Amino acid sequence: MTAGRRPLTIAVSLAALLAGLVAWALVRVERPDRAADARADRERRVLSFRSGDAVALAIAPRGAVEVRLERSGPAWRLSPAGGEVAAVAVEGLLERLSTMRVRSAFPAGPGELAGRGLDPPTSRVTLTFRDGSRISLDLGDESSFDGTRFGLRDGQILAIEGVPAVALDPAPDRLLAPPGGG
Repeated sequence: MTAGRRPLTIAVSLAALLAGLVAWALVRVERPDRAADARADRERRVLSFRSGDAVALAIAPRGAVEVRLERSGPAWRLSPAGGEVAAVAVEGLLERLSTMRVRSAFPAGPGELAGRGLDPPTSRVTLTFRDGSRISLDLGDESSFDGTRFGLRDGQILAIEGVPAVALDPAPDRLLAPPGGG
């Protein structure tokens, strides 16, 4: 290598190294921490659960009869007496319940529940899991401001996005399996 080419080779090498470091830094900064994103997603969920762990789902609308669904192996049944339920309908409902998100939350103070349709609630959703644990959520009125629905869980009033309509009006005929299974 000649003396005139050596500085050029060093400059090109350093420029390539610098470009590589800049690219790595940009990718590192732009790529969000996946674990932190997953944690934040779980924290925003209203009901954090895996649908496969649910063994019972009860929906009790205000002024109507509670609809209770119980898992029996891979199938779901209306309880106490009723027909087999379309498993795909229940699994879809569980999936939608598990993806509801909290837009905002604040402590439930005296007198704040009635103005949001939470005293008494419009509907109460209760899930029971394989380990015997339960989680419940009271649902209230829809906010006229942003279309979220008010909810109450653990002493917190929540503004909830993505509440499925069947959580408010669980007409059993929408859940029953067609004759011959489902």
